[in-house]
Amino acid sequence: MHTLLVMRFALTLLVLLLGDGGALPPAPSAAQVYTLAVTIHDVRGRGLAGITIIVRDEDGHELTRMVSDADGAASFAALPAVVRVAVEGQARGGPRLYQLGDDAAGVRLDLGQADGLPRLTLRVERDGLVLPDPATMLSLEEGGPLVERAPLPTAAIATPAPLPAAGASTGVVAIGQPTPPAERRDSWVPLVTVLLIAVAAGVMLLVQRRRDAR
Repeated sequence: MHTLLVMRFALTLLVLLLGDGGALPPAPSAAQVYTLAVTIHDVRGRGLAGITIIVRDEDGHELTRMVSDADGAASFAALPAVVRVAVEGQARGGPRLYQLGDDAAGVRLDLGQADGLPRLTLRVERDGLVLPDPATMLSLEEGGPLVERAPLPTAAIATPAPLPAAGASTGVVAIGQPTPPAERRDSWVPLVTVLLIAVAAGVMLLVQRRRDAR
């Protein structure tokens, strides 16, 4: 009897262990990995070959590096969600490439935000400065706003200034240019008036002396 009770207890315990209540927790799934396509080109849009592209993790540890091909492209796989992309090298015998500010450690990207294959396009300025190309609309740059095209000016802004009315003078005369005829005529008026007054005064004075002489 005692042996039968022990066997029943052992069987019940085994059922509990194998049932839902005693099941072991599922093993954690592997962390999601991402791919990234990087393209680097000059200000004319020509791909730059032979540029070393370095991918680092969020803490700055190097994960992998590749050299760009003839089209300036390089592809990376098995990357974490947040990475930094830096470059090293010299473009076609020009100045050495460099990045400024926070990008000096690499452009920071959140690959989890991409709808499809994450892509990053880098543009090299004439002095060697490397910048994310605004034409790619970097939604992947973590914390960076979307780069949108500037709106066209409104009609009020684009409307040219009205032309001066016919016959109106702007009051501005370039140095060395002849005075317009209208302004020349205006400048004669004071001189003619003075001459007429002087002649009239002389005639009146002459008439007065003749009267006195009589």
